[in-house]
Amino acid sequence: MVRKMISRNTNKNAPVWVQACTARAIVLLLPLLFAVSTHSEQIRAAEQTTGTPSSHAQTFVPVQITDDLGHTFRFTRPPQRIVSLTPGYTETLFALGAGDRVVGVDDYSDYPPEARSRAKVGGGQHANLERIVALQPDFVVALVEQQEVDALVAKGIPAVRLFPKDFNGVLQTILLLGKVTGTEQRAQEIVAGMNHQLAEIEERVKGLPQPRVFVELDGTDPLRPFTPGPHSFIGEMIRTAGGWNIAHDIRTPSSQISLEAIVAQDPGIIVLTDSKNPINPQSKEDVLKRQGWGGITAVRNGTVVSVDNVFFFRPGPRFVDGIELLARIFHPEAFR
Repeated sequence: MVRKMISRNTNKNAPVWVQACTARAIVLLLPLLFAVSTHSEQIRAAEQTTGTPSSHAQTFVPVQITDDLGHTFRFTRPPQRIVSLTPGYTETLFALGAGDRVVGVDDYSDYPPEARSRAKVGGGQHANLERIVALQPDFVVALVEQQEVDALVAKGIPAVRLFPKDFNGVLQTILLLGKVTGTEQRAQEIVAGMNHQLAEIEERVKGLPQPRVFVELDGTDPLRPFTPGPHSFIGEMIRTAGGWNIAHDIRTPSSQISLEAIVAQDPGIIVLTDSKNPINPQSKEDVLKRQGWGGITAVRNGTVVSVDNVFFFRPGPRFVDGIELLARIFHPEAFR
């Protein structure tokens, strides 16, 4: 049973997490990209009773949660029909062992493979509310969709938007979903494993020289490609992996940067997260052939690396794998 406590919208503005995309790519990339949102409220969860489960077959502890939009729900039993509107939370729900209760997912949820068999409810720019309602969900979780969440709440469906601000926020969201789904012990195990992996990465790169790094989010315009700033998820990932972001002076989560600025900063490593973009994907070969890029150290040395963006744009258990992937690119000697 779920009881709606209050409903208030504390933020009428869309989050500023998708500045890395060109206008024509936003629709398709919306469910994939996320960065630090200055409008995101801190996720709060308060258990209403005491007691710590001792096994996976744990007794459910009623939990009250408040999402980033100010919607508050109290769950007195685990949801049985869940809809996920973002690939990262789909992955998280399956990792928690709640995949058998996921009845619908967004069009981009493709991991684990079992998620592909779930009913599709749209994605890109807008989820299909009719499809969601038809699935009769008792819990809907989203990353960025505000209008859809508000509309579902108005229909009496417990829907929440959870937008973590940083790596710790990702961990807290996993724990929160574990509480809601009655898989808290499994959530604690996942978080412990991620923290352990992160600590190992930090130990390996500790004290090593930081290479100058340029991360490309969208190279549709090679004269002004999009890149993450230091105050973003990927900016945090670069630092943690032992790199130095050449876009260190960008004040927004992401922004375009001029070719002149890139040449002046002269990165030794270029990381392409846009190699699988649905519109105008970029490859190492594309970068090596760009006019005006030939004098950049990374281009001269061929240290241009394409990465799978699922490790960077999905808040879930594999997020720490993205940090390790960057660390291995920046410091291969530390992982031999």
